[in-house]
Parts: sequence; structure tokens; C-alpha cells
Amino acid sequence: MKNILEKIREAQNNPAPLPEHQVFIEKRREYVIDDAIEYPDPEYLIEIGGVPTMPKGNIVALSAKWKNGKTFFCDILSAAFLGGNSFAAIQARTPDGKVLFFDTEQAKSDTARIRKTIKAMIPEDRYHDLQVYCLRNADIECEDEREQISRFEFISKSIQLDKPDLVFIDGIADLIYNYNDVIESQQVVNKLAAMANEFNCCIVVVMHQNKGSNDKNMKGHLGTMLYQKCSDVFNVEKSGNLFVVSHAVSRHRSCEDIAFKLDANAVPMDAVADRQQQVELEFRLKRAKLYEQIALCIQDSAATMQRSEIVKAIKDQLGYANRKRYEMFNEAVKMGILKTSDKRSYCLVDFSKNNDTVTSQES
Repeated sequence: MKNILEKIREAQNNPAPLPEHQVFIEKRREYVIDDAIEYPDPEYLIEIGGVPTMPKGNIVALSAKWKNGKTFFCDILSAAFLGGNSFAAIQARTPDGKVLFFDTEQAKSDTARIRKTIKAMIPEDRYHDLQVYCLRNADIECEDEREQISRFEFISKSIQLDKPDLVFIDGIADLIYNYNDVIESQQVVNKLAAMANEFNCCIVVVMHQNKGSNDKNMKGHLGTMLYQKCSDVFNVEKSGNLFVVSHAVSRHRSCEDIAFKLDANAVPMDAVADRQQQVELEFRLKRAKLYEQIALCIQDSAATMQRSEIVKAIKDQLGYANRKRYEMFNEAVKMGILKTSDKRSYCLVDFSKNNDTVTSQES
């Protein structure tokens, strides 16, 4: 009897291995979407213009050309989350929380300026919620972690230890050897996504755009992977002395554009009003240039012409191809350069009557 009981206990403590398909069935339960479970929306850390963004459990990308204000936008987001009120449109959605900032590109003196800049925009009692690290001299990988720690492992262990809400990695390309390597790129992005999910934080990564002036895509296979995996992608673009931030990609609602400039101490400050004036001037100059071209084609400012006649005049005077001619005509109507009462006959608008005498010579 004793032997039988011992065998029963042994069997209970060491159950027989499940058949392979049964193992899969058990494992599959981790991934199935169950109608009986209410899955909560992610916790958003910041809102821009009333639209929530920076979701916990996700990665977000900031991209721009070289030296076009990416780090400054990281400073702005950090400061807003830590109670700063320099930007009325950018507000924290929680009264407390921690920020970790990892700079992989710059020397310590430059990284120190990042912390100084953020501190200039936040209350003094929140300084302890900000930790900034310079990882420029750390290695991409190490054979012996007891002697030296890799950049990725340093970031990973810091997140585990400090349990931050918002994490910045400036820049992600320095975590791997080759941003054009498919395997490396996929691995680092997947690891960051898993880390954001496991430790319930939002990880914001900075990535350069391609060099072409009109190409706003992030560089290499790493950039492609970020577009696929990130919940949001923000672009930063320099326009004169202003920096303009646009919400390029979002899984949910897009935020309004943000504009900022730098004060005498190189601290970001709100430039929404400056941007509005800049956009209005750009519009007037563009309209003035187009007005001169259309006036050249029509010649008689008092004449009324059919659309087909104006399009032909554009061809005769400017030699534009068919598609370009119609685009130019439609743009002139949209900008109020050509007016019509019946959508068949058009004439030039006299802007001088509205005290709008801007010409392209002002540029």
C-alpha cells in the first residue's frame, strides 16, 4: 500500500508531459482575444491640443533631418510631463511620474545641457523625477557584462530599476551596428516594444530622416520597422528660426502642429503666434507669385474667360504640361485669384480693393 501511495504522490508532483498539440492549446490562451474580458485603453501621459498621446506600453518615434530640433522636442515633452507650463497646448495627464533620458550621441557636456534645459522649464520640486544619462562611450554589445555594460542592457536595467513612465532614447540607431540590417533592426525594435509593454512605460526613440530634402522617411530598415511598430511618429522640421512639429503617423487621433523657437539661452519657447504669422506671409507670397503668372496669361485684368480659355493661355504663355495647367488653374480658384459666378466664366480678382497689395517682390 505504501508503495502505491508513494507512486500516486510522485505522479501528482511530476505530471506526465502534455502532448505537443495540448501544449500549444495551453500556450494559445495567452494570445487569444476574449470577449469576456474588457481590455482597457492605454494610459496616455501627455495631451497636445487636447488630444492624448504618448501611450504607456508603446514606442513612439521622433524624426527629423540632422540638427533640426529633435532633441529640443524631447526636452519639451519631458518638461511638460514633469509639470512645466511653457507650452499651453502640451500638458501632462498625470500629476506625477518619472522620466529617463538616454543620450547615445553626444559628449557629456552636451548631455548635461539637455538636463539643464529641461530643468529650466520645470518646477524645482520635480528635478528628482528626471534622470539623464550619457551613453556615448558605452559599447553596442559586450562579451562580459561584469566588465562593461552595453547601451541596450544599460537602458533595460535602468528601466527595470527606476520604473519610469516616460523614456527617451536619443538615438536608437546607436543601439545596433547597422540600421540597414533587417535582423538587427527587427530585434531592437521588438525588444523595445516588449520592454515598453512589460514595464508599462512609453519609450520615445529619436531617428534621423533620409538626407534628401523632400524625403521625410526615417533612415534604413530600422526606420521602416519603427513605422510599422510605433503607435505614433512625429516629424520635426526647421522653418526659418522656428521649429515645426507635425504628427505624421498615429494609430488613433492626430495632434495639432506645434511650433517652437529658442530663447537667448537656447531654451525652447512657444512660437504658435510666430508660426501663424509665418504661414500667413508664406500664403500671401505664394498667392502673389501665382497672381502674377495668371495675370500674365490673361493679360486683360477686366476680361472674363472660360476655363478652357484660361488653361490654353497658361499653355501658350508658360508652356506647362496638361496636368500642370489644370493644377495651376484650380490653385488660382482655391486661392481666390480667379472668381466666378456660374463656374463657367472666370475673371481676375482685384486685390488692391481689399488693401492686399502683396507682390512676390516682397520675398
